Amino acid sequence: WAWDSGKKSDGISYNPNDLPEIKRNKDDLEIINGTTWNENIVCTRDIKNVNGNLVMYLQQPYGAIAQTPGWGAGFSCGGSHTIYNAFEFMDEPGEFYFDKTEKMLYYWPRQGEDINTADVEAPVLDRIITIAGKSTTDRVKNISFSGITFENTEFQLTEVAGSHGKATCQAAQSYTAFADSNWHNRKYEMADTLPGMINVTNSESITFKDNVIKHSGADGLSMTNDVINSEVTGNFITDITSSGITVGHPQHIYIGDGSSSNHEKFAPGVEGICKNNNVSGNMLYDISVVHGFGGCAAITAYFVEGITINHNQINKTAYNGIHLGWGWCNFKDSTTCKNNSICYNRVTNCLNRLHDSGGIYTIGQMPGTIINENYVEGIPAAAAYQPTYGLHNDEGTAYIEENDNVLEIDPNVTYTINCEDYGQKHHLKIKRTYATVNKMGKNPPDSEIDTPIVVKDNVWPFAQYKVCLNSGLDDEHAGLVPGYLLSDADRVFPAACETTGGSVLPVRSSGSKDNTIWLAPSGTTSFTAGDNMTKASGTATKIKTPAKEGEYYLYVVGSDGTVKSRSKKLLRIKGTSIGIPAISYDVNSGTELENCSEGGQDVAYINNGDYIGYKGVDFGKSTEKIDFRVASNLEGGKITIKLGSPDGKTIGEVDVTNTGGWQKWKTETAKIEKTSGVKDVYFVFSGNGTDSLFNLSWWNPDVQGSSEDIEVVYGDTNEDGKINIADVIMLKNAALGGEYSANGDFDENEKNDSDDVSKIIEFFIGKITSFIA
Repeated sequence: WAWDSGKKSDGISYNPNDLPEIKRNKDDLEIINGTTWNENIVCTRDIKNVNGNLVMYLQQPYGAIAQTPGWGAGFSCGGSHTIYNAFEFMDEPGEFYFDKTEKMLYYWPRQGEDINTADVEAPVLDRIITIAGKSTTDRVKNISFSGITFENTEFQLTEVAGSHGKATCQAAQSYTAFADSNWHNRKYEMADTLPGMINVTNSESITFKDNVIKHSGADGLSMTNDVINSEVTGNFITDITSSGITVGHPQHIYIGDGSSSNHEKFAPGVEGICKNNNVSGNMLYDISVVHGFGGCAAITAYFVEGITINHNQINKTAYNGIHLGWGWCNFKDSTTCKNNSICYNRVTNCLNRLHDSGGIYTIGQMPGTIINENYVEGIPAAAAYQPTYGLHNDEGTAYIEENDNVLEIDPNVTYTINCEDYGQKHHLKIKRTYATVNKMGKNPPDSEIDTPIVVKDNVWPFAQYKVCLNSGLDDEHAGLVPGYLLSDADRVFPAACETTGGSVLPVRSSGSKDNTIWLAPSGTTSFTAGDNMTKASGTATKIKTPAKEGEYYLYVVGSDGTVKSRSKKLLRIKGTSIGIPAISYDVNSGTELENCSEGGQDVAYINNGDYIGYKGVDFGKSTEKIDFRVASNLEGGKITIKLGSPDGKTIGEVDVTNTGGWQKWKTETAKIEKTSGVKDVYFVFSGNGTDSLFNLSWWNPDVQGSSEDIEVVYGDTNEDGKINIADVIMLKNAALGGEYSANGDFDENEKNDSDDVSKIIEFFIGKITSFIA
C-alpha cells in the first residue's frame, strides 16, 4: 500500500470542551471533512488526553492515505470536522448507536414509534449481485433482471491493512494506497470505484429494467470494466449513499497497459472500455445522501464510449446530477471516451451540500459527444468559495456539442455555463442556451458559444417549453415519479410557458381517462369552457390555449369535479394565434430553429430531404387547404404534405419561391385532398442544391366544422366505408408506429394499442360482433 514516501499526521487535536467525554469503543469513531467538491472519512484507533488536548489517533495506514489527495481535496487535520459513531452523541429522536463490544443496538424512537413493532433492517452485505466474466473474449452474456427490488446493503469503508476510511480527490471512488498527491502522475492507479449493490464486469447484453434499487451502503449499480451493449432502463433508484449508477473506471485512460511495473487494476485481456450501453428512462431521487460521500453524482460515467444517458429524471443530489468523462487535460492522446449522448434529461435540485459544479458535468476530451435539450432546474446561488453553475465543462473538455439546453437556475450562480478559457478546454459548440441569467467567461479556443438568451422570470418561449416538456421520463416511465415529488398537474405541465391565445399547447398525459385537464385562472374552483378556460381529456397530450390574454394554470380535475392538483408553473397568453407555430413539431429531421422577425422562432436551415411532423392534428369535419408562412433568399423548394409518416399518403404540395430574404415572409396556400378528423401530418421538404431552401414560421389548416361531428365508424380505420383486412393492417401499423385512428380506438383511450388490434382480430374471426361493449 505504500507506493511513495511521505509524512502525514497520525492524529487530530481538539479542545476537550467541544466534545462530550467518550468512554467506550474509542476505536470506532468516524471523522468527516468536506471541501468545495469532495468529502472524506477517516476512522479512529484511540482517544487520549495529551497536554490538556483531546487527541483522536487515526487508524493507519488509511489515516495517512486519506491525507494524500492533492488540490486541497484530501482529508485535512485542521478546519471543520463532523464526528460520528459515539454513544455520547445520541441526543435526539431518530438516532442510533451500535455498541460493538456489548453487541447492543441503542435507538432513540421518534414520537409515535413503537420499537416492539418497528421494521428494523440491519444489512450484512455490501454487494448483493456480482456478474463477472473472465476476459474481453469470455464475457457473461444475455441476462435480464426485471421487476426486482434490491435494497439494504452496508459498506465498512475502504479497508487497507486492517484500517478503514474513504478518501479521494473527486467523484465516486476511494484511494487504496499511499501515493503521489498528484494522482495524474500515477494515472489514477491508487483510486478504485466503490462497491455497488449490483456489480457487473466483463459482460455483454445485461439488462436491468423496471427494478427498484434503494438503501445502499455505497453505489447502487456499478458497471466498471468491459460491459458492452447493456441496458439500464425504467428503474427507480433512491436513498443511495454514493453514486446511483456508475459506468466505466478512472483507470481506463488507455486499455491494456497493465504490467508488472505499474499498479493497474485490470490486466491486459481483461481490461476493456464500457461501450454502447443505454442508461435511459430511470428515476433517481435522493442520491449521495450520506455525509462523507457528497462528491458523487446520480449518474457517473468515466472513460466510456457510446453511452446513451437520455430521458432520465434526477432529483436531489449532494453534488452534480450527471458526471461524464475523466482525465482533465493531462492525457490528450487518450481515445477511450467518445461518441456519448446526454440528452432530454431533467435534473433538479443538485448541489444540495457541495459546490463547484452544475447539473451536468464534463471533464476531459470526448469527441462525438452531444449534450442537448436537457432541462436543469434549481441550481442554488453561489457563496464565498462555493461557486455554482448551470452546466460545468471542466478542465480538458473538448469536442462536444451542448445545444438547446434550458437552465432554470438562481440568478446568483457564478456562471450560467462554466466553459470559460481555463484548463485547456477547446472545440466546444454551445448553441441556443436559454437561461434565467447570463454569466459567461471568455470563450476557449476553436469554440462556438452563443450568448445565453435570458428569460428572467422562467416563463419560457414555446420552443424552450417543449424542451422542458420532453425532458425527463417519457410517458412509458412516468409512473416512476412518486406523487410526493410531483403532482399530476406538474407532471402534465412541468414548466412555465408563454404562447398565443387559441393555439395548441402540448402537455403530458395525466394517466387517467377519468380526469379532465383545464387551463384556467388562478383560484378557479368551478370550470366552464370559454375564452378564459379550455379543457381536454385526462389522457390528452395537447390542449387548446384560452383565447383571452392573461396568466393561467393547469388543473387536473377528477370525475367528481374536484380539483386534484394545480400546476406550480403558469401559462402566459399574449396575442392571438394566426396558425400553428412551425416550431411546435413533434418530429424533426434535419432542421434547426432561429429567431423570427415576426416574433418567436421559425424552423430554419431546411435542406432537401428534411421533414417535420405533428401528432394528433385536428382537421375538423373537413379541411381542403393549408396556408404556410414562408421566407427564402434563394430559389426555394417544395413542401409535400403527407399523412401518418414521412413516407405516408401524399395529400397535397406547395411550391415556395424566393421571397426576397430569409425574414421576408409570404403566405403560400396548398390545396389538399379533403381530410377530416385527427391525423398525424408530416411536411417533407425538397429542392435543388445543398444550401438552405426556405424558412417556415407557421402553418394554418382551413378547418371546416368540428371533428366531433364526424360519425365514428368503429373498425373502418382507413375510412373507405368498408371493414376488411386492410383495416386490420392499418390499425396494426398505427399501433406500432404511434399513429392514431379514432375508428380503431375501441377503448376510447385516445391511442391505438395492442388491445385495439386484438379486438379487431376478434371481430374478424367472429369471436365478437361489436367493437364497443
